[in-house]
Amino acid sequence: MDADEILRVATSSYWVPPDSERVVGDGYAVVRYDNGFAYDTGVYEIESDLPAAQIVAEVEQLAVGWGRPAIYWNGLTEHTRPADLVHLLLDRGGEELERLAILAIDLAGRPAIDVPEDVTVEVPLDRAGCTASAIVAAEGFERQPAAVTAEQIAGQRHTVESGAGVSFVAYLDGRPAATGGTTYVADGRVAKLWGGASAGWARGRGAYRAVLEARLAAACDRGCEIAVVGGRLGTSAPILRRAGFRQYGEEFMLRVPVGDDAR
Repeated sequence: MDADEILRVATSSYWVPPDSERVVGDGYAVVRYDNGFAYDTGVYEIESDLPAAQIVAEVEQLAVGWGRPAIYWNGLTEHTRPADLVHLLLDRGGEELERLAILAIDLAGRPAIDVPEDVTVEVPLDRAGCTASAIVAAEGFERQPAAVTAEQIAGQRHTVESGAGVSFVAYLDGRPAATGGTTYVADGRVAKLWGGASAGWARGRGAYRAVLEARLAAACDRGCEIAVVGGRLGTSAPILRRAGFRQYGEEFMLRVPVGDDAR
């Protein structure tokens, strides 16, 4: 895949829980999350020929109808279309919440990642495993943990059984220490890694590396050609580079208020 394809895959694949509403517009998609996800109204797949003002108005109408005070615009890059969208979002009070390095690795002949022997890794398929994953993710992404529902557990099992993706949880000293998932996209050619996080107390002990190695090994077993991931610049990106990932650019998220809070 060339650099443009990698950037497109990195910014166009995202999580849509089974119980969430997804609205597809002309060159963008909006997801309403109802499971305690902090970024509860997300805009994705932004590549449109519509005027920026029209896109913003359409998305804000959805958010107001859902009773949401803000919109989270994801996968923004210097190549986002329309070209003036980012400027308009910033002018409306947009705040950058996250900036990620877009990284990819060729899975053919990749070196295995060194993982400490005291780290164990499992695929969470029951309530205990899914709860462990949720606890680590909540700490890693600085949000309140939400109770795991039966629907989420069933969704996780379906994802694994259907071959659409897989998640892992790493344990240290019997405690959940890291988590991360993979979705297989582009006709199975690409493993899109997401949700990689470590508990604060476990950082530096190899738990994140263990989950990364498990995801890459699973992608190789499935026949994927490359793995793509967005890594936080100050935390996971350096680990990913040491594991052989190459950076192709950056993407960022803007939180834009709506209603009375908007400029």
